[in-house]
Amino acid sequence: MSKAKMFTLGGKALPIDLHTVWTDDDGRPLSMGDGNVQFDFRFRDVLFAGRIEQSEGRAHLKLVGDMGPMPFSAEAPAARAGLARIVEAANAHLGGAPFRVTQGRILLGGDIEVAVPVTATGLIASVTLFLLPSLDYVDLIALYVRPPLAARRPGDSAVRPEWRRQR
Repeated sequence: MSKAKMFTLGGKALPIDLHTVWTDDDGRPLSMGDGNVQFDFRFRDVLFAGRIEQSEGRAHLKLVGDMGPMPFSAEAPAARAGLARIVEAANAHLGGAPFRVTQGRILLGGDIEVAVPVTATGLIASVTLFLLPSLDYVDLIALYVRPPLAARRPGDSAVRPEWRRQR
């Protein structure tokens, strides 16, 4: 395997060539063909849902992840203010408003162009390029609210205890 095709993780080369892992029997990259494909994945205790729309030689991915609830002012005014500032700063820095507060939930999402033919490698690369710049903001949000899929006891609030209004 040539060094140009080696992938690294933490400065160490992975023992596989990702370009050859997802290929058909003739060595061509696997592709989806035209149509729509939906999928989801879990990353940092957040569920992301994606939908690829493919037609006329173009592919477009709509991706959204639920970061958790935006607390009510009565429940946690400091957390609500802090989260609002994080969303505002993230959108100003990243452009295109990838963070939104909708129906009381903080969402991270966007519309992403994906190279055609859509391959597993190309799809993973597109999702990674979208998510990487937002990771610091995802971590800041998690200081205020637990990610939706994080372990917690039934009935516990998603807002971290140190941010909840004391009774």
